[in-house]
This record gives sequence, C-alpha cells and structure tokens, in this order.
Amino acid sequence: MDFGSIPFILWFLPAFLIGYYIFTSEQWRKFWIIAATVIFYGISCGMWTAALLAMTAAAILGAYSVKEKGKPALAVFILLFLGILIYTKISGNFMPGVSFLVFTMLSMLIYIYRNKEVQYHFSDLAAYILFFPKLLSGPIAQIGDMPDHYVTTVANRKDAILRRIENGLIYFIIGLGYKVLLANQLSGLWREVQTIGIPSISTPLAWMGILAFTLQLYFDFQGYSLMAIGIGRMIGVYLPENFDLPYLSRSVSEFYRRWHMTLGRWFREYVYFPMGGSKKGLPQTILNLLAVWLLTGLWHGIGPSFLLWGLFLFFWIALEKIFLKRFLTGFFGHIYVWLLLPMSWVFFALDDLADIKWFFLRLFAPILGNSGINVSAGDYLKYGSMYWPFLLIGICLLFIAPEKWMRQRRDKWYVILLLTVIFWGSVYLLAQGVNNPFMYFSF
Repeated sequence: MDFGSIPFILWFLPAFLIGYYIFTSEQWRKFWIIAATVIFYGISCGMWTAALLAMTAAAILGAYSVKEKGKPALAVFILLFLGILIYTKISGNFMPGVSFLVFTMLSMLIYIYRNKEVQYHFSDLAAYILFFPKLLSGPIAQIGDMPDHYVTTVANRKDAILRRIENGLIYFIIGLGYKVLLANQLSGLWREVQTIGIPSISTPLAWMGILAFTLQLYFDFQGYSLMAIGIGRMIGVYLPENFDLPYLSRSVSEFYRRWHMTLGRWFREYVYFPMGGSKKGLPQTILNLLAVWLLTGLWHGIGPSFLLWGLFLFFWIALEKIFLKRFLTGFFGHIYVWLLLPMSWVFFALDDLADIKWFFLRLFAPILGNSGINVSAGDYLKYGSMYWPFLLIGICLLFIAPEKWMRQRRDKWYVILLLTVIFWGSVYLLAQGVNNPFMYFSF
C-alpha cells in the first residue's frame, strides 16, 4: 500500500483522519500517529516493521543518551545508524525508506546534542520519526522545525478543521495527479526505449526517452512530496516544501538548491558547513563539494552509476564555482540546465555501465558518428505520436506551481471542478490497475 493506491485513498487516509480528530488530547494524537504508522508500514513493508520499531527505539535511546553523555554518545549512535545504512546498501538486503529514516534520526540526534535545553517527551520523538507521510520518501523534516506542530495544541473548531483538511486535500490531489496521470504514463515511454534496446534506438528517440524519464522522475517525486505535505496539512503538521520549480534554474548549483531541498539542506548543514563550506578559499570549497557529491551519490546507492552521477554533477558545479557561473545568464543559463540535467539522469536511470555508454553514444551519434544500428530511423515518430500529450503537459507543468494557484482560488467553481476531475480520473486509472510504486521508495 502506498499513497497512490485505492486502499490508502479510500479507507486508510479517511480512517486516519477520523481517528486523529476523535482524540482531543495532543498526547493521544501523537500515539495515534505512531499506531497509524505501524499499521501503514506493516501493510506496505511487512517483515521490515520489526526493524523499523527497533531502529526507532534505538534512536529514542540515543536521544536520551546524547542529552546525558554528550558527544561520545552522539558518535556511537551516528556510527550505528550509518553502519545500518551502509550495510543495507552493500548487502542489497533493502529496507524500504531506510535512507530517509536514517537521515531523520541523525538530524534528530545532532539537533538534540546542539540544543540540550530543549525537552522532548518519548511520544514527541516517536511521532517525529514515525510520521508516516514522510517515512518512505521524505521530505526530510528536522525536529527543530516541528515543535509548533507536534507539541502545541492545535485549534479544534469545526471550521478550522475543515479548512485545514481542505487545504491539505489540494496538495494531496495535485500530487496524486502528478503521480498517476503524468508520471505513470510517462514511464511507458522509458520502458519502450529499454525494450527496443539502447544500442538500437535513434538519436531523437534517445533524447525523447531521457526527457520522459526526466519528467517521470520529477512528477513522481514531487507528486509524493505534495501528497505527504497534504496529509500533514490535514492535521496541522507543516512538512517542508521539497521542490521550488527547479527547472527554472540557470545553473546546476541553483537547480540543487531547488530540487529535493530537504536533502540538500541536510548535506549543507551536517556535511558542507562543518567542513568549512565556502569560507576557506576556492580549493577547499572544491574539496568540500567533492565530498558532498560523493556522499550524495552513495546515499542514493552503492554502485558505479550513482558515483558517476555524483561526480558528473560535482564537475559542473565546480566549474560554475571556478568561472562558469558568470556566463550563465538569461536564456543561455536555462538552455544549459535543460541540456545538462537530462544527461545527468542517464546515470540515475541505468545501472549498467555498458548501457550508460551506449545511451550517450546514441544521444550524440550525429556528432560522434553513427554508432550502432537503428531498428527504425523513424522510431521517434511512432512513440512521439503516442506520448506527445504527456510530454507536452509535463514540460508546461515544470514551470508553474498549480498547488499554489489552486490554493489561492480554492473557492472558485472551476478549481473545485478541476480538482474533482483530477481525483476521480486518478482513482479510475488506479482501479484499472495502472499503478507503479513511487521511484524514491528504492532509496
């Protein structure tokens, strides 16, 4: 069960909201969040539920130990959780959501170490770790951001509750539409490319395929983030935004300040800044960036493709720091981003180095010489005619934030109609069996 499934939408989420608002005590509401998460994770991930509870108990023990013992305890628990993360990556014995879970726990421990005067009840820590909307794919909310929403009693007036649920539903429905109506449909084009065989596709289809993957990844991950934010808003928990129209950027550096913002914030706060950030001169800044991007690649997966992805991005960000940024103005900066970022996703989309090599050969076949044999020189016409509506709509939606536009006009009849169409259109496709797991569940 995930957010984009009929059981979650039609029975789990309504049951969770009803149960949450039946309780008027904030303490009981936190216990309800914990119980709902155990049920949700148990249905979704089965045997891993025991591991989730064991890690949560260890993290809470770590929080109290850090308050009592300070830095030695912090070091022990950081090594413990990093060891768990590294083991799951290397062994392939994959626990769903482990990367997000570990970073959530580490940020909690470091925050408590830095703010020992702040007091948290057991239920505060458990609800923070186990809040199910962010459990499997973020956003990575830090506990320092959360007290006003986890600890403070929220208004319980009927009108306030209904307004809160309405506000959250806008986020949730748009996220659902992103996932089901766009990401799931665009995934078909990328599957077609892989089915044909990468050495056999034409250059136009190669670019069309990586564009489809680029759009699929964005709408899949942004869709999940909006759904998570929406569920939080329904109960007064304000999870941080994870995307800020990243494809409007004019540099790779800017792109990654606007893409997966909570992960970028985590690395800046706990890796880049402690290493000195950009305050110790250009050579040290470049070394710090190299460390951050190698670790970011490894966070996504232990494998050469993710390391190459991290190094590819580091190379361009380092060039921007050294001299390139001054040239990335106006429309040229946008073209630079729109060309480089889809190429970077090749390393994300393919884990076989031979496939990666062939894909780049197909992308630049007219420049490098016609490497490989096309099954059909007109393959892009065939698949373009099938997928052009999704590609076109996806490209347009890269540059606007419909959730903000709709929230500002939520009482208008045309917004209510549009949200209704998106919701029931998504439910209809899900009922037809058109469902793909969220891509970031694999991290």
